[in-house]
Amino acid sequence: MSSLPIQALFAPLQQALTDHSQIILEAPTGAGKSTALPMAMLQWPQINGKILMLEPRRVAARSVAQFIAKSRGEKVGDNVGYRVRGEAKVSANTRLEIVTEGILTRMIQQDPELTGIEVIIFDEIHERHLPTDLGLALALEVQESLRDDLKLIAMSATLSGLPLQNLMPDAAMLVSEGRSFDVEKVYRPVAGQQQWLDALASVIIDSVSTESKTVPVQYQQGSVLAFLPGKGEINKLQRLLSQKLDSQQFILCPLYGDLTPAEQDKAIAPAPDGKRKIVIATNVAESSLTIDGITIVVDSGYKREASFNPRTGVSRLSLKRISQASSIQRAGRAGRLAPGCCVRLWGQEEQSRLAKTEAPEISISELTSMALDCAYWGESNIENLPLLTPPPTIHQQVAWRLLAQLALVDAQHKITQQGQAAYELGCHPRLAHMLLQSKALADAHQQADLVSLACLLTAVLEARGLPKKGVDISQYLSLASQGLMANQVRKWQKLLAVSGDIKQIARDAASRDISSLLALAFPDRIAKARGKQGFQLSNGTGVTIDIEDNMSNHDWLVVADFQESQGRNAGRVYLAAAINSDHLHHDLASLISEHKICEWNEVKGRFYAERQQKIGDIIVSRTLESNVDSSLIVQALVSHIQRKGLSILNLDERFYQLQYRLKLAQQFAPEHDWPVIDTEHLLASLSQWLAPYLTEVNSIAKLQKVDILGHVKNLLTWSQQQTLNELLPTHWKMATGTSAPITYQVDDIASDNADIDQITNRQNGKSLGIQARALLSVRLQEALGLSQSPQLLHGKLVVTMELLSPAQRPIAVTADLASFWQGPYVDVKKEMRGRYPRHLWPDDPANTTATKFTKKKTPGLQ
Repeated sequence: MSSLPIQALFAPLQQALTDHSQIILEAPTGAGKSTALPMAMLQWPQINGKILMLEPRRVAARSVAQFIAKSRGEKVGDNVGYRVRGEAKVSANTRLEIVTEGILTRMIQQDPELTGIEVIIFDEIHERHLPTDLGLALALEVQESLRDDLKLIAMSATLSGLPLQNLMPDAAMLVSEGRSFDVEKVYRPVAGQQQWLDALASVIIDSVSTESKTVPVQYQQGSVLAFLPGKGEINKLQRLLSQKLDSQQFILCPLYGDLTPAEQDKAIAPAPDGKRKIVIATNVAESSLTIDGITIVVDSGYKREASFNPRTGVSRLSLKRISQASSIQRAGRAGRLAPGCCVRLWGQEEQSRLAKTEAPEISISELTSMALDCAYWGESNIENLPLLTPPPTIHQQVAWRLLAQLALVDAQHKITQQGQAAYELGCHPRLAHMLLQSKALADAHQQADLVSLACLLTAVLEARGLPKKGVDISQYLSLASQGLMANQVRKWQKLLAVSGDIKQIARDAASRDISSLLALAFPDRIAKARGKQGFQLSNGTGVTIDIEDNMSNHDWLVVADFQESQGRNAGRVYLAAAINSDHLHHDLASLISEHKICEWNEVKGRFYAERQQKIGDIIVSRTLESNVDSSLIVQALVSHIQRKGLSILNLDERFYQLQYRLKLAQQFAPEHDWPVIDTEHLLASLSQWLAPYLTEVNSIAKLQKVDILGHVKNLLTWSQQQTLNELLPTHWKMATGTSAPITYQVDDIASDNADIDQITNRQNGKSLGIQARALLSVRLQEALGLSQSPQLLHGKLVVTMELLSPAQRPIAVTADLASFWQGPYVDVKKEMRGRYPRHLWPDDPANTTATKFTKKKTPGLQ
């Protein structure tokens, strides 16, 4: 420990703690920032209070605490302890406490002054986990408003792409050298049609062979660390390797978040004497952990990323390539204790195409729990917190809407009394709402055990790594009455002031009670069967259940857990409870709402109205109505148009020309505040601009007679209509008195035409990036005397001339009339003189008076 590079920063760090309240420390892999630094800080005279160190992952928090305690010759829980979800080893003597992300946030919420805590260290902050971003934001607010003596240290393996200095501009900046040995990179892209998991198994087997073609012999004595995207792939690879490797020589150790602490410790510990260890891990092993004996890393290059889908309200799991930063972190695991080798299952040229860094979780995650954290903190807008990255607006809207539906916040996003009680239960807001409402349900049905049953259900839904027992959630209740899950159930029972034999309650739980409770948490996930495997959720989402599972035979379910996956059209249900129709219309009747709708029947060619009972998007029952109200017909017409598109209306070329002209006006004369009349906007706003004129329309035939162009024109003021006609007229007055029509083409509408002009802002000579053409069609004789093509939009758009023969057929197209008269016109004149001898074809067209008559009728040419 005394030789670690971080030692060189101890003196500057002590000085920084004296002079600054915020410190940013960049310390690459192997520097000792997670172990040597916090251990040394326990002895520094500048620190008298408690040190909290945040570790993003539970396995890292436990491992770091155990390592530091052992290095000090102490037991974990004495001066050095840790606290993770469901497990804590701390005492009154603990001065250095390693905690996971969510624990830190709750400590701040429960005691905003952080009594007794002097320093908070944010380790591995570059990983950008959502709770880390939130914890840092709250700590910064505490420091700003309550504890100016609180010291914050943000530590990162790299500051690349991390806007810490924007958030903490006055922080002291310190940089440590790393300590890692050279790692040789070997690229082994998957060949042809081979499955990447099979290829990975082959590479690992070859890597530990004495005759390896992949890994140089000098790395052969160490153990192997393989990176995979998830638990499923880890289990498959473990089965493949166990069939091909000698168990007397190799020990296979999976490593992922759902494993028990004992199983995780086994993966981190040194290999038994005489054996080599093969650790098969998720990205949990990317940082903070030093796994003894690793000299070879085999990297699949994949990760499993959960991105929130605001439409369905769940996160979609996708298999994605890791970033360059992640690949560097993974490779570095092979060089922590000695020189090593990293085998990458992709080509060297692909390495440079990987994204530079990972997307921060706040950009892709569900924000319901974070929003409740904000409300509990007293903040009604997530973006008002000092965050490294603002979250997507739509994700925030979905989160606040759900919290309002659960009555945990009010319309102004202020936390309610129910919301405060829900937060203090420490589970997802949906489940906290179920726990609180279960008491009211228990009183109504005179069933005191309903609250304890809700606690058991919550424990199941909060658990990780459940064994597979099918979709029926009742099959898992017995698990929740045992071990660590039972401890959590009893904590909730205590908070809710109830008691009961949870083993007995788990055995006696009735399906009706389970579904009633789950409906409190998931009112948007009532599911109706459609087809053999499929169900529709009340939020509109489609889900499936394996046909072999008994739950697929029910007509109605409440879905408690489902997952969307890349490449699947419907989500897959993991946990649900059955609902019978009698139950639906009694205990769950509050979820049913009544609607009166009117629609156009295309087959019968008429409107019809019906009364529908619905749960969200699911129609439970429907009854035809004999009288169709005119207001309902208007709604039906609007819906019909939105479904079919504007093309079903009485539209002609004049309508589309108005759209094109207005698009050009918006681009080049925005000072007139033009309305938006593109098709998408018009469809979305039918209720505002068209519906008022449909009250007398009761058929599609009458709809066809509505003056759509007139109503759209009325969206422009009289002044705007006059200005538009001046800037972009529909006709051009020729010298002969003829009003020649101008046809406009804009953007992709005419993208196939090679001669579209690029409009240029002539004031600054810069292209404005919109393609368009104004095409003026007129007989050539009426263009005589024009020295150049007309110009529109105050000279920004040159009109393209379509010159016609006396028979009104195109004979030339040009946007440069002067050049046309001097060049191509000569050939046109030769050809046309013989075909139309009675018409004028002068030798000097630019200086000839225009005419719309034959030579005989033209004055001076008789």
